[in-house]
Amino acid sequence: MNNFKKKYCTVFAGLIIYLAVFFAGCDETLEPFKENDRFIFSIYGWLDASDENHWIRVINLQEEVDRSGGGINGTVTLENLSTGEQTTFSDSLFQYTDNIFAYNFFANTPLKPSETYKLRATRTDGAESSVTIRMPGSFPDPVFQRAAMPGDPDGLRIRGVENLAEVSVRFDVRFIQAEFTQPMRVSVLADSIRTGSDEFFITIDTGIIADATVDLDSIEITNCEIYVARAGPGWLHFPSIDRNLIALPEGISNIENGTGYVIGVVSRRIVYPNARCVDQD
Repeated sequence: MNNFKKKYCTVFAGLIIYLAVFFAGCDETLEPFKENDRFIFSIYGWLDASDENHWIRVINLQEEVDRSGGGINGTVTLENLSTGEQTTFSDSLFQYTDNIFAYNFFANTPLKPSETYKLRATRTDGAESSVTIRMPGSFPDPVFQRAAMPGDPDGLRIRGVENLAEVSVRFDVRFIQAEFTQPMRVSVLADSIRTGSDEFFITIDTGIIADATVDLDSIEITNCEIYVARAGPGWLHFPSIDRNLIALPEGISNIENGTGYVIGVVSRRIVYPNARCVDQD
């Protein structure tokens, strides 16, 4: 039931995009909030209505960090508030460093844009932390603009998005000798420029994949794509927020009876025609 997986922060960031950078506490010791009835669970992540695979990080704040795979003494469920349909998440214990462990809960279930969901982490004694998630509506495919001149960057135009949650270049790296393939991603969200109330333009260096894999030998790059995510109501642009405020239990949180932050997104993926990809022109 509980699958133990050893993952470090650089890998886990791909599961919860860059929220983990601010919240996972990879350089700090996780401390439980014992002897309190206000904070039950810590919950972080996002739900993508364009993907059937969903991951949420959940920590029981009133227990020591579990290293044995015994669970969080509770369950995690998601309810569609329009239909009443419920999904129960499965757990997997992740290790970030030698001292830091946390549970990530996953579910394979389709979600719908513009619907409202309730995520609950419920302890066996009935105490729970929860969050209401309003999924955003859909938006048009981003438009890729190939560089006009050699050495110039490519461009990406995004329309119909008020809250831009993430833009990243994603690809698979196949290590030829080891016959092992690992997905990689490079965020370009910081390079986005708002050109209208719901429009953005982003420049993408044509060497972005080459730079990200410069230290890797005997590899093959495949499945290059650009991922764009639109966030729903309540999205916060974390890079612009004071890190001291983020570090406080109640500093930045939309979790009732808990801490953390969960948001709904809708995403689009388009082919990224990069010269490094062996399966593209």
